[in-house]
Amino acid sequence: MPDLAQVAVTVLLGLFFLLTIYVNMNFFYYVFLTLYGFGKAKRDYELIPDQTRFLILVAAHNEEKVIGSTIDNLQNITYNKDLYDIYVVNDNSTDRTGEICEEKGMKYINTGEKLFPREGVGKPAGLQYALRYLGFDKLTDQYDCLMILDADNHVDHNILSELNSQYIGKGKPEAIQSYLDSKNSSSSLSLGYAMSYYITNRFFQLAKYRLGLPNAIGGTGFIVRLDYLMKHGGFRFHSLTEDLELEMEIVKDNGRVLWNHFVRVYDEKPDNFKISIKQRTRWSQGHWYVAFTNLKPMLKKLFTEKGKLKILDQLVYLFGMARAVQLSIVLIGLLGTALYGLLTQNFQMLTEGGERLLFLIAGGSILALALFVYQFLICMYYAIKVDTKMEFKPIRMGISVFYYAYTFIYAQVVGLIKWKQQHTWVKTEHNKTAITHKRGRA
Repeated sequence: MPDLAQVAVTVLLGLFFLLTIYVNMNFFYYVFLTLYGFGKAKRDYELIPDQTRFLILVAAHNEEKVIGSTIDNLQNITYNKDLYDIYVVNDNSTDRTGEICEEKGMKYINTGEKLFPREGVGKPAGLQYALRYLGFDKLTDQYDCLMILDADNHVDHNILSELNSQYIGKGKPEAIQSYLDSKNSSSSLSLGYAMSYYITNRFFQLAKYRLGLPNAIGGTGFIVRLDYLMKHGGFRFHSLTEDLELEMEIVKDNGRVLWNHFVRVYDEKPDNFKISIKQRTRWSQGHWYVAFTNLKPMLKKLFTEKGKLKILDQLVYLFGMARAVQLSIVLIGLLGTALYGLLTQNFQMLTEGGERLLFLIAGGSILALALFVYQFLICMYYAIKVDTKMEFKPIRMGISVFYYAYTFIYAQVVGLIKWKQQHTWVKTEHNKTAITHKRGRA
């Protein structure tokens, strides 16, 4: 007869076994996605003459260090000048952001004039103000798509031409996200950001696009069909991650979010650890909020409507723990079985059922670790080789990715604890005015 301690240990092993199954399911799913990330990216639409009308809004709050270089970059866009307008949303800045816009001849909207009530917090509230200022419902008479950029962003000169061709060629989808690249990667932290983005761009975004699954909206460098946005009230979002919230709304409406692998937006990655943690905690807070508030409607849609694979994909994305958390579960499983092997040389601790669970945990952990190594080494190497001109340095890049991933655990935990708190926007400081490393094209 097993004693109480043995039963308790068996129950704990059972719970950990369920965690191991969950981690393996996640790893298998993402490994499956990676299979569609290999190979040369090819356009599935023709390049056509300019015809889509774009409104570009550049979100800026106290960005005097970078807004000048951003304006210079945007003024090099090669697209029919009659078919797009650019406005900097000078959102309650107390520095020279507005003056620099005037000096550069860039149109800007000053939210400090307070012509309209503030709707929400942070960046989306500033964007909503700009939409009100420019005419709101009447905007659809003048523009087809809205592009959102951040004040530190640089873009490829042909970004509108490419997005115009894809937008028309793919039947005017609700949104398209362009390739998110990095301005900088000199520090271990910014390099970790960059590596994470390169892997995600190819083996998550491009792979999902090829499979016809909804792509992720990344907060900047995306276009959204203006009539769709205005129909849903503009940028009236409730979370700190308006990009994810918009993505979920589109998916729930059976809309499409596509990916463009051929033009890039370059944004600044934090070099400062404190700034980075604040940024990623905000991301995590918003992500968990969107996950929890969308769980019920997404499950309802899963069981009552078509397109179940797309809904399952979004649920995995919403509730997938950070990869570092999953790897930690795998390592704990391996360490636990190793310790048990040492302890059992002296005394028996487990019931027969407990031993079976431990064996299954060990096997599942070894399998998950193999899948992780595949994603980490092969996918990272391939993404760097095919999509950039950076020299592959496995040790430095590997350490940087681990540094980025494992410091994300803290942000995930804090974000989970504070998921209901969506009223404080933490600005990310920017100071890079140029792209400081070379890269190629897919």
